[in-house]
Amino acid sequence: MKIIKKKISKTESSIDLTLENKDYNGVFENKLKDLKKRVNLKGFRPGMVPVQLIKKMYGKSILIEEINKIISEKINSYIKEEKIKIIGEPIAKESDIDKIDLNNLKNISFKFNVGHLSDFKLESFNKKKKYLLHKIKVESKTVNETIENLKVQYADVNNIKVITNKSNVYAEIKYNEKEHKGLLDMKNLDKSESKKIIGKKLNDSTLINLKKLTKNNEESISQILGSPIKIDEIPDKVTLKIDNIIERSPAVLNTSFFDKIFGAGKVKNKKEFNSEIKKSIEFNYMRESEFYLNKTIEKELVSKNKIQMPVEYVKDWVKKNNDEETSNKILKEQFDDYCNQIKWSYIVDDIVEKNKISVENDEIQEVAKNQIQQQLMSSGMQNVGKDTDKFVENYLKHNNGENYLKIFNQIKSNKVFNLIKEKSTITNKSTTFNKFKSLASKI
Repeated sequence: MKIIKKKISKTESSIDLTLENKDYNGVFENKLKDLKKRVNLKGFRPGMVPVQLIKKMYGKSILIEEINKIISEKINSYIKEEKIKIIGEPIAKESDIDKIDLNNLKNISFKFNVGHLSDFKLESFNKKKKYLLHKIKVESKTVNETIENLKVQYADVNNIKVITNKSNVYAEIKYNEKEHKGLLDMKNLDKSESKKIIGKKLNDSTLINLKKLTKNNEESISQILGSPIKIDEIPDKVTLKIDNIIERSPAVLNTSFFDKIFGAGKVKNKKEFNSEIKKSIEFNYMRESEFYLNKTIEKELVSKNKIQMPVEYVKDWVKKNNDEETSNKILKEQFDDYCNQIKWSYIVDDIVEKNKISVENDEIQEVAKNQIQQQLMSSGMQNVGKDTDKFVENYLKHNNGENYLKIFNQIKSNKVFNLIKEKSTITNKSTTFNKFKSLASKI
């Protein structure tokens, strides 16, 4: 087999590949022999169909399939060996495959076009390079607001006997011989019509104007009744029978509440709780600061290294591999970011190769496990134990390993950022959250 690469421009090349008879004939013959053992054809005993007949009936499709496999493997290996910073996949331009004569197999020529990045060379990282890490101050106001939000989020639910303007009411709603199980949040309803409900008790019934109650909002009516409803289908009067009344009150700062937030026994009093909340906010702030610093490094390296791309080639690639809506969004709103992400991915790979950075399977498993545990805990599931491993396994296998690759790239990128920061000089700068937020919005 012969492969020749010809440069068309700094960002496009052609790859001419010639597949010789010896490269594919053996595989082809073996496939025919294998098919001979399995094929059932009227007039022949199993396994006794002549190879020449099989070749005549199925030969061309089998040969083309095998040649395409070989070509795909060979050209991908060549691109990897030559370290071509390819965009998308090679585009087939010319081929002799349609001219194949099964009785006279010869060399077959293929021609591909590839779009790729222009060559670039990264400067080495050293302490002369300085970056700012913004240290966001945690204000008492933020701690207090966070606690108040948690008290609402983990509010106590109380069953009560009489409806007030703060109640959530579970009720049977009847009209036109139809019956729905509905939920009314009294805080969001028309105050005038609500007076017909406020003061009612369990099992009481009353007539209400549901349209007036929801301020003639079709979406609100549908939410109350639990299914899509056209407002014209609702009569002026419906019957409401009270099934249950509950009210939510902000959680009380006690050990039960502390356990819900941080786990059983980890926080014992309000002082410790405030301290842990502050630490959590500091952790989140630091994560935001690190993310901002990483984006700053990424943006600088992409901008500093004048890497060229085959713009029209990339646009064609986007159109061919996405639906029309996604393609239009990328091309009209996100194209620069899309191109910069491709450049950054190759910058990362260059740093990984030069510094012999590796990502182990155990690291991927650990990241996936932590992510899933956090998700389960945030949804109220505690002590999932051994089940976590099953969640991790299914998550990493999902979508043909897409999640596995996503975490792999995430770890790889983080290791690159850490390497750059270790070799550079990082200076801390104190700032407020509002100032940081304004700064981060411009990155």
